[in-house]
Amino acid sequence: MNPLRIFIPLFFISFYSLTLFGQVQFVSKASQYGIDHTYGNGTAGGGVSFADFNGDLLDDLTLAVSGNEKIHFYINRLTHLEKVNLVDQSFGQVKHILWVDYDNDGDRDLYLTLADDYNRLFKNNGALQLEDVTEEVGLDTDILTSFGACWGDYNRDGYLDLYYGLRRIEQTGEPNISKLWMNRKNHFADITMESGTEDGGKTPFCSSFLDYNNDKWPDIYTAHDRKRGNTMLKNNADDTFTDVSVITGTDLKMDGMSVSIGDYNKDNFDDIYVSNSEAGNAFFVNKSGNDFSNDADTCGVAFYSVAWGTNFLDGDLDGDLDLYVSGMLPGVNAINSQYYFNNYPENTFTKGAKILGDTASSFNNAIGDINDDGFPDIAVINVGPYPTLLLENTGSQNKGIKVTLQGVKSNRDGVGSVITLFAGSATQRIYTQCGIGFMGQNSYNHMMGLGTSGTADSITVLWPTGHRDVITGITAGQHYMITEGMSTGGQILTDPDVTLLDPSNTHDDDPSIQERLLVFPNPAEATGKWHIAADIGCMAGYSLYNTTGQIVMSQPYNDSSALTAPSVPGIYKILARRCDGTYISGILLVK
Repeated sequence: MNPLRIFIPLFFISFYSLTLFGQVQFVSKASQYGIDHTYGNGTAGGGVSFADFNGDLLDDLTLAVSGNEKIHFYINRLTHLEKVNLVDQSFGQVKHILWVDYDNDGDRDLYLTLADDYNRLFKNNGALQLEDVTEEVGLDTDILTSFGACWGDYNRDGYLDLYYGLRRIEQTGEPNISKLWMNRKNHFADITMESGTEDGGKTPFCSSFLDYNNDKWPDIYTAHDRKRGNTMLKNNADDTFTDVSVITGTDLKMDGMSVSIGDYNKDNFDDIYVSNSEAGNAFFVNKSGNDFSNDADTCGVAFYSVAWGTNFLDGDLDGDLDLYVSGMLPGVNAINSQYYFNNYPENTFTKGAKILGDTASSFNNAIGDINDDGFPDIAVINVGPYPTLLLENTGSQNKGIKVTLQGVKSNRDGVGSVITLFAGSATQRIYTQCGIGFMGQNSYNHMMGLGTSGTADSITVLWPTGHRDVITGITAGQHYMITEGMSTGGQILTDPDVTLLDPSNTHDDDPSIQERLLVFPNPAEATGKWHIAADIGCMAGYSLYNTTGQIVMSQPYNDSSALTAPSVPGIYKILARRCDGTYISGILLVK
């Protein structure tokens, strides 16, 4: 077996691209996919998640609500979205929605921030059976207001920790603060005061984990409203943080709303984009991990309107990061939502054509791939009477890949990893996150562009443990599922300054399953043929399970022939047994 070449083809759809000077365009497709959603008139809108929550590697949608509505959950069935009821209660104004595998058990749990209520954590007990465990795990139940939250492994112990802002001044008269909760596997410990992360007396909207100085220890950046000054907290690698806002030049006093992280100029240091009111957005360009300069004007992305949600994405798959900004002012003549194309290597951006229909009062957006064609799409939540938008990317002649991570000693989803794609002298870099923008969550399937090239030299993944995997011989149009230790024979080299909470944990239901079985075509036609995507060695047989856990097919494996898919469309788990008695699992979609 060659473990470096396990991949699954993406089903790139051929388009006659609607282009303007070679630039991709977006088309509103919410109604075609079956989305019927409006947020209402809650303060500053609500969150949108483009994360896969049922484990089939397709990007699902979760949309916040206000009033007496229940949260909208949509499972991606490729041709349409299936609305399901996963939480049978309403919470008033739902803000941030984050799918996060906080307990490393292989399925994603649900975290919500709320206005005028306490934030909720729902444990996924399997098959999307969600249980409210907020009190059980020791999280706060004070009825306050939160907007943004983020998850990151600040102490690199293999479990994701939680950070969010609290608005207390209106309810209790106490100063607003932010809170850091250390994940201890089965419970959380409030370490805000001793860690130095209180960041009190300001007006927090959203925070993000990042590694601004590339020392592998996650730092925290927060956007504050009402000109209280944004905050950069440097991780001291000893369970404490130091406020370095002033010395890094990131303490701008503004109406800060959104925080987005991306390496726009490909210098291997992440830059920070923060939305603002009409005074103009900030674009903090990282100067080699020492300080930042606000280059919004010179880069052409100051916006100069009331901005909220923001996101970096490689929308045209040309290998550099573009920028999308949601604006609050509606109307075709207003400065509202805007797509900016990156002119790398010129260190500037160019405004794209206005997206038809994207002129509403918008507060939040998230990036995913609704039709699995490899091009990033955008989901946008608006307020008032304006419906939610799903902006489908019409594609271009460029090519790309997807990368999905599975941690073994690191947290299960590899949050806080650095993925670098090398193609000749060109690179593209992604720092993976859970919680970004203004109450947004992007896909865990990371889309990276190759331009017109059909190949790349390698993908490198630097995991939170410090381990590094290198996957070579990259081919455009593939989905690479990279497991920690995959390129090193399962050996994971942990940095000497890292202490794992559970060193023996392999983050899987079955410790013998260390990698993901990938197949093609996926989805397969009912009763059609499917194949295993790479040589995985001597295999004795396999079983297919439906979503209720029933075995629908079980037979010996003959690697000289194609396999037959079930006759009933759906999602099937594959469990294959090797000749040595170990197992490898995967997902087969049947349409």
